[in-house]
Amino acid sequence: METSKKKLCVLIHFSNGSFIPYYVQIFANELALFFDEVILIGNKREVFVMPENLNSKITILFEKNEGYDFGMFYKALQTVNLSEYNQIACVNDSNILFNKLDTIFNWGNATNFDFWGLIDSYQKPKISIHTENYHIQSHFMVFNQKAILNLINYLKNPIVKSILNERDLKKCRNAVINFWEIGLTQYFIKNDLSVGSFIDSVAFSKTYLGGKKTNISIKLYRELIKDNGYPLIKKKVITRSFLPFSLGLSNHWKNIIKKYGNQQWNIEKLLNELVNINIQALKSKFFVKKVGK
Repeated sequence: METSKKKLCVLIHFSNGSFIPYYVQIFANELALFFDEVILIGNKREVFVMPENLNSKITILFEKNEGYDFGMFYKALQTVNLSEYNQIACVNDSNILFNKLDTIFNWGNATNFDFWGLIDSYQKPKISIHTENYHIQSHFMVFNQKAILNLINYLKNPIVKSILNERDLKKCRNAVINFWEIGLTQYFIKNDLSVGSFIDSVAFSKTYLGGKKTNISIKLYRELIKDNGYPLIKKKVITRSFLPFSLGLSNHWKNIIKKYGNQQWNIEKLLNELVNINIQALKSKFFVKKVGK
């Protein structure tokens, strides 16, 4: 008889600041409702201020930034005994969570996929070495028992060390895309694991774009949220938005979050932080453009 096992989530966060942003704290605390342990792993920093309101299940870990998200996930796994878990999630902070994850985890637990995520993709990057490019987008992935066993074998590949040791950022990114972003899903499929996603990108695109391949979390974020109850928005949507001229639009990300955000949370505090992130991103782009001239 199998002994009771635990659930682990690794939440990856990159920052140059001395504190954990509010939007990351929200995400971590919500994930702690669905997992026995949450490792919040971030890049090393000289000064750090511990948040006051983190769930007691959350452990904070700092590591050198090597291998992007994959490197952080790999390093977090080195701190635990994988045989103790029957579910492990890899999540990053590229999404802003503004409502509960109940619907997603209820779906995930009911489907019994070996490996699942929020959104899948059939897009083929120019640098892809794969014939088949279907994959679960790596910003939110969940490994169940069979997938964990296969993951352990997959991480024994010598490519892992070469990715962690690669100092050319372009080469490292390309390797991560091929080995992790696309390669992992393809490895699972070839080993007869069941794979699925909460949002079927093909079906979703047929509904709104006539079947055109695209990153729907960027191009169709409004439709995901308004029509499908999707509780997250990509940070890229916020940092690419020209805030001053679009605040009055009902379809602007700020107004969408205000309308569809969890009213039991401090949505106003979240929005104020996101507006500041937007402004800093615009300043950074403007400065780079001016320097480039």
